[in-house]
Amino acid sequence: MTHSLSLSRTALAIGLLGALSACSHLPWLATRPGPAATAQAGATAPARQHTSQPTSQPTPRAPVTPPAGPVATKASAGTAPPAGGQGAAAANSGANTPPPFEQVARGAERIQGWLPVWRRQDKVWVELKPSDFNRPMYLSPRLRTGLGEGGLYGGLIASRFGLVGRPQWVEFRKLHQQVQLVAVNAAFMAQAGTPRSLAVAQAFSPSLLASVPLASAPRAQDEAVLVELSALMLGDIQGLGAQLNAAFRQGHALDGRNSAVTDVRVSPTGLTLDVVQHFYTANLSAAAPAPGQAAANPPSGLPDARSLLLNLRYTLAPLPEAMPQPRPADPRVGYFTTTVNDFSNDLARTPRVRHINRWRLDKQDPAAALSPPVRPIVYWLDHSIPTEYRPAIREGVLAWNAAFEAIGIQGALEVREATDTEPQDMVGKGQAIIRWMTNHRPSFGAIGPTHVDPRTGEILTADIGIESLSSRSIRVQRSQILPGLGMGGMPPGAPTDGTTHAHGEHCQHGEWATEQLAMGLAMHGFDGAAAEQPDAPEVRAFVEAYLKDVTMHEVGHTLGLRHNFKASQWRTAAELDQADLTRRHGLAASVMDYLPINLNLPGQPAGAPFQTTLGPYDFWAIEYGYRPLTGSADQQRAALRAVADRAEHPGQEALAYGTDEDNALGLDPTVQVFDLGNEPLAFAARRLALSGALLQRAEAQSGQRAATVDDAAHTRRLVGYALRERERAAGVLLRQVGGLLTRRDLPGSGRDRLEPLPAAQQQAALQMLLGHWMGAQSLRLSPRLQRQMAPDYFERTEGTGLPNAAPVVTDFSVAEQVAQTQRGLLDALMSDTLAVRLLDNIDRVRDREARPLTLRALQTQLREVVWQRPEGEPEPWRRNLQREYVNRLAVALVRGGARADVRAQWLAQGRALEAELKASLKADRGDALSTEVAHRRDCLETLQRSLQAAVVRTTP
Repeated sequence: MTHSLSLSRTALAIGLLGALSACSHLPWLATRPGPAATAQAGATAPARQHTSQPTSQPTPRAPVTPPAGPVATKASAGTAPPAGGQGAAAANSGANTPPPFEQVARGAERIQGWLPVWRRQDKVWVELKPSDFNRPMYLSPRLRTGLGEGGLYGGLIASRFGLVGRPQWVEFRKLHQQVQLVAVNAAFMAQAGTPRSLAVAQAFSPSLLASVPLASAPRAQDEAVLVELSALMLGDIQGLGAQLNAAFRQGHALDGRNSAVTDVRVSPTGLTLDVVQHFYTANLSAAAPAPGQAAANPPSGLPDARSLLLNLRYTLAPLPEAMPQPRPADPRVGYFTTTVNDFSNDLARTPRVRHINRWRLDKQDPAAALSPPVRPIVYWLDHSIPTEYRPAIREGVLAWNAAFEAIGIQGALEVREATDTEPQDMVGKGQAIIRWMTNHRPSFGAIGPTHVDPRTGEILTADIGIESLSSRSIRVQRSQILPGLGMGGMPPGAPTDGTTHAHGEHCQHGEWATEQLAMGLAMHGFDGAAAEQPDAPEVRAFVEAYLKDVTMHEVGHTLGLRHNFKASQWRTAAELDQADLTRRHGLAASVMDYLPINLNLPGQPAGAPFQTTLGPYDFWAIEYGYRPLTGSADQQRAALRAVADRAEHPGQEALAYGTDEDNALGLDPTVQVFDLGNEPLAFAARRLALSGALLQRAEAQSGQRAATVDDAAHTRRLVGYALRERERAAGVLLRQVGGLLTRRDLPGSGRDRLEPLPAAQQQAALQMLLGHWMGAQSLRLSPRLQRQMAPDYFERTEGTGLPNAAPVVTDFSVAEQVAQTQRGLLDALMSDTLAVRLLDNIDRVRDREARPLTLRALQTQLREVVWQRPEGEPEPWRRNLQREYVNRLAVALVRGGARADVRAQWLAQGRALEAELKASLKADRGDALSTEVAHRRDCLETLQRSLQAAVVRTTP
């Protein structure tokens, strides 16, 4: 039974944005160190937690009271500090003795539970017995209400995505008359009782989260003491002040006078405390940012940006005493991991031990071929989810049961709908919550953070949040709502380090799938129909398929799975057009990829638009993580190894795995987002055709009345979709040039683990890339269409609602949009990185490729395409492209190149272009003051200065 008590400060009315809790995709989720633990005699301290959300965030700790001396770690302390009472007071001669237990508790109400709680008005005490000190517990923070911007999103558990610090393995420790809440250092360990465990204890420190004096002396019968929980937990334990200042740079600080505990609940399995915290700044700043810093912009969704209220929910629960056997991570199977540095074995190559993050899911009847679990994983649908979307979300959760049934577990996942009387304080209970979120500044589409036991990697609880943008705006989508995407579909400034997205990180599947859904609706003419008939059956089916796709992806994250960006390589182009095949068996080998919507031109056969079923990789990954194991430890390891080895067997290409850091490196053309199928040139050609069809539709509708009165940016939106599809197609082709296939095989698999792409495929992609983006035929829009591309004038003044987004400008320059893509292509094709890889690839294939793609061939083709003379008068955009080329070549000549062969090739291209420019100027007998002649003379002068300049070495 769960008890609840509401404390007296009802006057703290919390002005919230309409924070409808939501399931979110981010899927933002990299590896954030979880609470660490130093080894203790008789116990091992497990691993650092890795969450799946995108970006790292500082989490400074602010103790309520400074520590009263050094903090003893478990390993170094050996025994628990004295529990208090007369003996402790004698040991601390001169220390103030707290009042008797009965005196403090007089007039207070006792709430029985795992840790009994006493309350009187706005005071809350927790009752701690000697056995409760130095006991492993889990502190799980959740931001109940937020700002809707700045990474402070109400409704989600803390994660690496930047939502409120992080979960911690904690203990209550008593030092003289102080009680400390200490985060245990679980990242480092050694076998208990060995000299190495002493060395670990001396080397690494825990962290102090908060500290308060004892509120009472020990009770006579059981030596229990009272600790004022309201004082202990009201400090800025989660570092919200630091996060506010990182996001807005306004100096917001915690105002303790207007902060309070508002509710406390206890049950046999945990304790939940609700806290409202007021942050305030006296002055708002609009100071110009320092170099490398964001501008100082106040929060934009508050009545008064100086003052804000945040509601935190802390859940404190015991860590499981009976720990499941950790399951080792394998680089061939994509799970988030919990990592510990184990110094027990000096012979190991590395002290790092990695466990996968997984739920505890045991069969009721281990001998049965198919058995329900002892405790299913329950996904609760929050009240905030619109009722019309709940069936699709439910289907997305339950779809995973097929993978568990394949390994003998029936009904592993359940979906329940929350009731008004059923609290959702579920940490440690094997349960998750799916929420609907309404944020002021949409930023992630969907997200799925988890909290895990840092000792074993066991997932204790999870959240899924889906932003309402993902369904609301699909019907009246405006191109300004979503950020532009960089080459290959990655947004400008997206994290590219190897830590991005171990879930707690930024998973952008929901956000980008939303944009793809909107484009699909527009492509099929549903955008106008959706505005006029929002419940049209074809529109609802489209939207529900999207929601199921997003839910399946995020549930995969909450089951422990990382992204698999190789899964999109599974189907041929012909298979993707088969409606029955793709609906029954999927578009890709996994739901954990970022897939573009599967579209074809109107009137042509088309497969399912979204991935609404599990793929073979998903079944295999669930088998590795959750298959029941029997036998000795060696036998279990061998069984897991046999499962993972299947990825290296012939005919098992569907099990190939590549994740965020593989995509960020940009080496492997089979590991990228928003590609589809194993024929990249056919995919790019189709997306170009779709782009052209959208432009034709925009031309046809440019003189018509918009489908709805408020859809003023309808024409601009269609053109924006077309340009983004062209850019994504360019990214797919660009990845082929110099492409290096990477395989995660273990040594001895018999396959090459690094294999250059065949030269013929690289050359074909290069020709297509140069012809469509660098050739003489530019993207042309009719003058009439360009005159219709006005913005939504309300949005122009209100801003886009995106952090650090540029304002909505009145003018829309198609030429500049194309130029940005061309600049990106030049940067990539003329980079030292690609040049060096081409040189290395030649050496890698000299025993099998007679004519590999060379640096000379690439750069010669690029120069010839950029500088070819079109028929008629050259257009201004070509002169811009040529100037961009000359600027980059001049820099490369002065810089010198990474290798001698690279430098030699820059010189060869520079001299060849110099000769061509001289010849063209000599042959051109037209107006000496014409723009074209002046442009070529300027380029020639720039080139000659760089050829004559001394090389500037930029590397040490």
